[in-house]
Amino acid sequence: MSRDYIARDPRTGQRISLGKKRRKMIQAAFRAPQGPWNSLLPNQIRDLLEKRVSTIEVRWMDKRVLLDRLDAIRAITALPRTEDEFIHKTIIDGLCSRSVQERLAALDVLLVGSLRDSDEMMEMLDVMVDDPDPTVQKKAREVLITCAPIFPSALEETIRRLLRSDNSRIRNDAFNALNDASRQWPEVGVLHLDEVIREEDVDLRRRGARVLRSIAQKAGGAGWDLIGWSLDDEDSEVRRIASRTLPGLADSAPRIAQIMVEETLFDQDDEVRNNSLKALAKMDKDDSRTRTLILDGARHRDSGIRMSCVKMLPIIMSGNSLRETALELISNETDEKIIQHLNKMAIDVSIEGTEAEKNRFLAPLPKTEDDEQAPNPIKLKSGKIQKKEEE
Repeated sequence: MSRDYIARDPRTGQRISLGKKRRKMIQAAFRAPQGPWNSLLPNQIRDLLEKRVSTIEVRWMDKRVLLDRLDAIRAITALPRTEDEFIHKTIIDGLCSRSVQERLAALDVLLVGSLRDSDEMMEMLDVMVDDPDPTVQKKAREVLITCAPIFPSALEETIRRLLRSDNSRIRNDAFNALNDASRQWPEVGVLHLDEVIREEDVDLRRRGARVLRSIAQKAGGAGWDLIGWSLDDEDSEVRRIASRTLPGLADSAPRIAQIMVEETLFDQDDEVRNNSLKALAKMDKDDSRTRTLILDGARHRDSGIRMSCVKMLPIIMSGNSLRETALELISNETDEKIIQHLNKMAIDVSIEGTEAEKNRFLAPLPKTEDDEQAPNPIKLKSGKIQKKEEE
């Protein structure tokens, strides 16, 4: 059986840190496919592949199953590492076969075979995604999605070509491959998105904007530039999708997010503005630029933005400053709900509040001699009121 795959940075050779879910997905992808062929012994695999026998009967899941050469291809990665050259040749030959079933069987083990010897494998995968048979095409694209995070450079041109396909299914799979590769290698996402977001095809730009979330936290300045350009796109849907990165960016790069919020807080699109507000709510309220943004938002033409920013006012100011700002905003406000919020901020509770509210601001009375000589408190014992016995 094949060994568990360990993802390593090709530049340093160091193990790449992966999340548990991601690690399980990668390990599962690079194991040989599971099936009755797992019961074949190495010598039986050889016999079937070299056509010394046509079928072999094995026991699988308490049943007797008859296996043939296609099953041997799927079981080929069970051969020892000394057979790597034979394994590589068999997979390449299977991919070049005239038999659709044999090409499919070879694709099933292409991933594991590539980890032993990747020579020609990615070139063959590039050919298989254009196979005459649609079933083989679909299978090859599935393999491409799994291979993309592991062989991003070898598949760069393949992904670039498929991203621009006129077939929506092919385009979908290409973007799925790019998205997975970008999570592992942000620079790969930057490389492709730098081209995609400049395309005239609005569908390409929209799909590219969806990949921005995969690189926003790790791609640094290059990724921030891509987000900024997408937020300036003429298409409102592109701006909406790009603006969804802002709340996360406010946590990882607050200064950069602040610059972007300054531009998007007053966007014409409702969703862009709302996402900008979510990012603004996460920012340091003591920062002067953030305070200015909140005050500007409290005067915005959109009532939703005004309400959100008005609710943030008590966070950035208090006392006379808050009351004066609230009174100033009330004079120009038309929305009744916002006026109610502002009225509460404009009232000086110590002067205009209820009796109970005013009393909270009064200093406690000093103790007198009578208070100190007051009788001991009474307690309820066994249903009767009794005075506490003096010691």
